[in-house]
Amino acid sequence: MSERKTEDETLQSTVADHQSRQPQELGPNSVIGRRLKAYYDDVASEPVPDRFLLLLDALDQAESGSSSDRG
Repeated sequence: MSERKTEDETLQSTVADHQSRQPQELGPNSVIGRRLKAYYDDVASEPVPDRFLLLLDALDQAESGSSSDRG
């Protein structure tokens, strides 16, 4: 519980510091937005696992096989 409180205090102080340095362009949500974007960028830059690539290849083959059966 104290860990959560520390995270909240850190976020609040970050927001307060940001607000005191710059005019409120986007308000306190801009700090949260930047952190979410950084997190998303980290996740998006990770390589796709081989298992997913194999599943996508199998799906492509199944779809191409079913479309040729129709024609």
